Amino acid sequence: MKALQLRGIQDVALVDLPQPSIKPDELLIRTGATTICTSDLNDIRENPFAIHFPVTMGHEGAGTVVAVGEATTGFVVGDRVATHPVHPCGTCPACRRGWGHLCVAMEHFAINRPGTFAEFYPVRVDRARRIPDAVPFAAAALAEPVSVCLEALSQARLPANGTLLILGDGPFGVLMARLARSLPLARTVIAGWEDFRLSFAVGRRARSHASDTTVAVNTRNVSNAVGRLRAALDDLGDAGVLGYDAAILAVGSAQAVRDGIELIRPRGRFVVFSALPAETPVNLFRVHLEELEIVGACSDEDRLDEAVASLADPALGLADLVTHTFPLEAYREALDLAAHGHDRALKVAFAFDFGAQS
Repeated sequence: MKALQLRGIQDVALVDLPQPSIKPDELLIRTGATTICTSDLNDIRENPFAIHFPVTMGHEGAGTVVAVGEATTGFVVGDRVATHPVHPCGTCPACRRGWGHLCVAMEHFAINRPGTFAEFYPVRVDRARRIPDAVPFAAAALAEPVSVCLEALSQARLPANGTLLILGDGPFGVLMARLARSLPLARTVIAGWEDFRLSFAVGRRARSHASDTTVAVNTRNVSNAVGRLRAALDDLGDAGVLGYDAAILAVGSAQAVRDGIELIRPRGRFVVFSALPAETPVNLFRVHLEELEIVGACSDEDRLDEAVASLADPALGLADLVTHTFPLEAYREALDLAAHGHDRALKVAFAFDFGAQS
């Protein structure tokens, strides 16, 4: 089979590999589509997770079941499925407490399991879900990104008629803004630097469940971003005066950390979703004075079923976020677009043509 392999820093190659074998509790998936994540680009650039090379890349995938392990139940050959890259061990202290997403011995696509940038990949049966025929594979490949965005929104613990600030207009920030449309919020504000990407959270590309309460703010050339983002709540009375109920960091920026903590209300929550490349100063005096909470959001706590339901919801229109598809052979162009085309691309996918699949 054809597979995209990471062989070292800045060393990506399209190679021929044997089709994977499967264990008794696994499914073999013929890949329909797989999307490029920022973390894939980080792996190429600096290998932050200390991956042992070579490894088949990719962790956001969907496709068709072509083989089932002898100990599996609930799936048959021909099922269309979305998959989740995180495979908790089930026995470590975190797993025993029900925190499989924080497993200390997890297996993960493209780290210590074969990834999805290939014509076939194996997945443990509990990490797969059937998808409706109406959900295209490129959208179904977003199941794990949607899952982790749902986790971030859960960590924000937003009240009814609350206010949410999303810092960052990358694919995850835009996904959070779309998903927040199903929550009973008074206002969601997404801040970023690219009008193209912000347009997917609001405007003609976004479809609302009910009233549209999402506002986009381009802060690229704004001298006082905090003031501009605070002004986005001016019409909400006391809620606007106090600040946002929660802010989610969806960009790896120290300045965004400072701005977000400045903008949340007393007893507000700051959710750290995006990884930061270095130690980041935090105004702990304000955290102390106003009893703020800073929480992390990493992976997701069993939100795969909720994610698949969200992908099937036409009101959310999550398939729109996949703006470009490429064959695996065009990997250089696809990876370059995902890394540098922020003004014209949002989510980039590899699509596999096996005739009747869609």
